[in-house]
Amino acid sequence: MSLPDDIVTEIFSYLPAKSASRFRGVSCAWHATLSSASFIDLHLRRANKPGEIKVFFSLPDDTPEEEPSNDDTVEEESNDDGTAEGVSNYNGEGEPSDDGSTPEEKTYDEGESHDDDEDDTSEEEESHDDDDDTWEEESYFYAWQPGGVATKLTTNNFYQPTPLTRPLHGLVLMRDATSYHICNPCTGATLALPDSSTLPAKMMWRPFHGETKLPYYAYVAYGLGYCLVTHEYKVVRLFSNKEDDYSLVHCEVFVLGTVAYWRPTAQQPPACVVEDPGVFLDGHLHFLCSNGGILTFDVSEETFGSLFPPPNLEEDAPIKMTELDGCLCICHGHKNYGDGAYNIWMLGNYKQGNWERLCRVDPTAWTEPERVLLDSYWMAPLGIYNENSGHTKIMFDTGTCKVFAVDVTNGNKPEVIFNPDETIGGTFKDFSEPGLGLFEESLVPVGRTIGEMVLLSPHTKAWFDILKWMQTRFVADLSLVCRAWRAMVKDDHFIRSHVAHANLNKSPRIMLIDDSTFGLYVDLEDVVNGREGYTVSAHLVCSQPCHGLNAGTKGCRSFVCNPVMGYLENILVDGVDEDTFFAGQTGMGYDSENNIHVLVLVTYKEKNLATPEYKLECKLRYVDDKECRLVDPPPRPVANVPPTYVAGKIFWLVEPDLGPISLNCEIVAFDIRTENFEVLQGPPCSNHADGHKSILQLHGALCMAFPDKRCSVIDIWMMKDGIWSMEYHIELKELSQEYPSERTTPLAVDPTDGRILFSTGRSLGYFDPETAAMETLYSNVGLPSDLNFCPIICDESFVSTLYSFYY
Repeated sequence: MSLPDDIVTEIFSYLPAKSASRFRGVSCAWHATLSSASFIDLHLRRANKPGEIKVFFSLPDDTPEEEPSNDDTVEEESNDDGTAEGVSNYNGEGEPSDDGSTPEEKTYDEGESHDDDEDDTSEEEESHDDDDDTWEEESYFYAWQPGGVATKLTTNNFYQPTPLTRPLHGLVLMRDATSYHICNPCTGATLALPDSSTLPAKMMWRPFHGETKLPYYAYVAYGLGYCLVTHEYKVVRLFSNKEDDYSLVHCEVFVLGTVAYWRPTAQQPPACVVEDPGVFLDGHLHFLCSNGGILTFDVSEETFGSLFPPPNLEEDAPIKMTELDGCLCICHGHKNYGDGAYNIWMLGNYKQGNWERLCRVDPTAWTEPERVLLDSYWMAPLGIYNENSGHTKIMFDTGTCKVFAVDVTNGNKPEVIFNPDETIGGTFKDFSEPGLGLFEESLVPVGRTIGEMVLLSPHTKAWFDILKWMQTRFVADLSLVCRAWRAMVKDDHFIRSHVAHANLNKSPRIMLIDDSTFGLYVDLEDVVNGREGYTVSAHLVCSQPCHGLNAGTKGCRSFVCNPVMGYLENILVDGVDEDTFFAGQTGMGYDSENNIHVLVLVTYKEKNLATPEYKLECKLRYVDDKECRLVDPPPRPVANVPPTYVAGKIFWLVEPDLGPISLNCEIVAFDIRTENFEVLQGPPCSNHADGHKSILQLHGALCMAFPDKRCSVIDIWMMKDGIWSMEYHIELKELSQEYPSERTTPLAVDPTDGRILFSTGRSLGYFDPETAAMETLYSNVGLPSDLNFCPIICDESFVSTLYSFYY
């Protein structure tokens, strides 16, 4: 006996979102039915009761997520087959896995750095020993509603998550320690927003050339809205500047589920300063301005308007905006301002703009135990609900995630209705941002990533395969052809593919560093033809390119850059000065498993060439993460030579004048995967050459160059299968005046003809090993003895740094 399809659909429409999504795996027919827009809309209406408030939250980051004991009040929902509801077995869009297994998802520990990969649901597992038992730590979102107990909702894939908006058809705008996301808490589906990690590009300093200065913003406010005309979800972000520059305002929109990037809104906003997230209501996003005014944004028309705030708001008291019971509300007041009262004003008639005071909460009238229990930096209303007794209550959130309720007519008697400290354990500290959010039972998808949508379109995929071979400047120009191309070019998948293909079997692109502090670079061709000039410098060194980025050092300052795009991040190392710092000690590599650049900063805390004693400190950080962490320093002192990266390891030359005496050349290697150093023996050459030794990558292999001033010779050794062999023996006798061996350094090999690029800091040229001929590309032999020009070999690349000055 089987039920009719319409009856089955009716039953499923009342189920929780997680349960309904699992039934998609029963058959293709059920998958099509339960994924249809009509069922998703029906389920959204049926599974959520009017006036019902559902809260979700996560444990503090320093609290281990242990399996609840029998005495805990945390409950796991169970399916009929006995499996737990706490762990879902569907992918990011709510679809079941082919084998019904749990999708891989990330878990974060405090102190680690985290990055979004192509797959937003990758997993990092950690094992912990507890009485010789090993258990996996996994982070969850928990659900709670008045009168109930906390239950596991879905796996928490965020680090320090902060819900910023109320649910819009089940979707919530979230921010974590790394970026902004659209999240469906019921299904665990997440979508990382483009250009939202740490700080958007428009909030970071960007180099510029000529008279045109790129805008730089101090604040950004995000909002999530829905267009009833096109049935599209739009993420809106509004950039503004400090109060001394009101005129600098810009608004952009990103449409979920489309192959598009951030684009300007149809109308730009008036002068204002906005810091808080927007509140969506009646087709409009509402932004609270710093002067107390309200800026409105029509999500469909993409036009701006304004609303007057409630009258006679107390100056200097904190003001926040929210939505309660379908009405726009303004909340203001704090225990430390004025009379200490907290007032909620409601806009009852939206068109007429009539504000009415909904409730007044006076914490000074609370009892001492109540004040101590609910003491917090802030409080904010979560929602309005009706008790069985008929009383209307307002539920409040606090910085410690405690939830209390007050009667609308009398806000002086708080009732604590949820205390997570007592419910699920752990210590919820007083945070300045909300840790609780509201959710709805919903199957609404968060949308696909740009990379996924590109692969689904044969037309866009074809252009993807064409553009990935082209030079950066041409691709940048073509990205302006249409929004789909711009979105594709900005996507991480294209950026990684482009840097791999656009540099394949191409002659090295050579630029000169004009100003390493501000990220100014000029093409060698423009210098040779007299179109551009450059600035000479001392003690400036730069590495070979590593997957689109270069690392360099000038004095006690390191930097990471993309010269082709002009991207730059300056890095200052604490406690380091010119007296204790050797140039060229910042190494950069690439973690191919996680698709991320890694910086390893080795610095001397102590150094004495006379004794020869030294003390090293080593820090590791990811390029797109500001946080450094200490790792064990290398077992040998590193030399004043730029390091290089080859096949998952960063290599430094060992300084022969410090530490234990060694007659042979030594190398220290840092394995990016294991984060360990090892000492390698260099080529069978003297450790005290009479020129500038260098270590570099040629033909994808580790190489070392040894100059011999007496014979005007440079020997280049290459490691093949763990064995050193001499690859090049270059005689520079006839070129010794312009290319003295002790000053000549190899930079790269042209894969098209096998010529080697050499630089002395005054002359730059290609040497042909077959004909022993040197073609000088550029020469400036008249430079003072202590100054050089600094060539930099670049990858065609869109890979970006943080753009910021210092941290």
